[in-house]
Amino acid sequence: MASHPGVNMPTGQEPDQVDVEAFYVRTEELIPCAEPKTDAASIPSLLESESWVSVCHALLLARRLAAHHPEELSLTLEQILPSLNLHMNSLRSSLCKTALICTADFFRCYGDSLLAISPGGLPVLVNTLLSKAALEKKFVIEEAKRTLAAMTTSISTNNLIDVLLPQARSPNSKVRAVVASCMADTVGKAISETRPGTESCVHITRAELLRTAAALVTDKEPAARKSARVVLCKLKESHVSSASLESWQTFVVTILGKALVLQIGRAL
Repeated sequence: MASHPGVNMPTGQEPDQVDVEAFYVRTEELIPCAEPKTDAASIPSLLESESWVSVCHALLLARRLAAHHPEELSLTLEQILPSLNLHMNSLRSSLCKTALICTADFFRCYGDSLLAISPGGLPVLVNTLLSKAALEKKFVIEEAKRTLAAMTTSISTNNLIDVLLPQARSPNSKVRAVVASCMADTVGKAISETRPGTESCVHITRAELLRTAAALVTDKEPAARKSARVVLCKLKESHVSSASLESWQTFVVTILGKALVLQIGRAL
């Protein structure tokens, strides 16, 4: 039986002179579809093709639908997300990159609606994105980081924090470093969006954020340590903006314990 393109490299004769750049069209250059309802209904089966080129064309079609006909595409989005995740894991870099670009467009188009459409879809996509941003070829890493940036911009901070916190316990140090970077960006975004007199999701989840950042600040990856220090600094600034420095110090000791506070004292 032929291998699925999202799992192994396809077999058989290669198509002649495939211009993969055609699959990397900028979002603003995507054109509308003539028959969006028909096209949207066809996407799930097209993504199951054994031809990686056909799958790339299907992903490009999905991007056009997301850009110009999001309501039509939303009807099949729950079916599409598992295939999208599968293709991000493809061993063929061109297919992987095309799927990453498609995912970024989905984040921009649907934002938090992705959680309503597919409640379990976002954590799975994020898990794959973090792995791609940490462990892949350079150009795949770069595309995965751009997709993570689109996610951070488009998904609400409370949902992002809920998804990112469990990932910070990854056994892979490079993945933890990417998680720490995303956490720093998300915490910064949450604080900047907070209106006077209201509590941000950072305040609500600050105990867990503090524990996570305290663990990462001693990580073996320098990038993880650097981002963790940023998170700790932002948590401190957020706290003392509405309370005293002594209150922050008491809170830190209560959550982390005196021994850990002494160990990472400079970061606090």
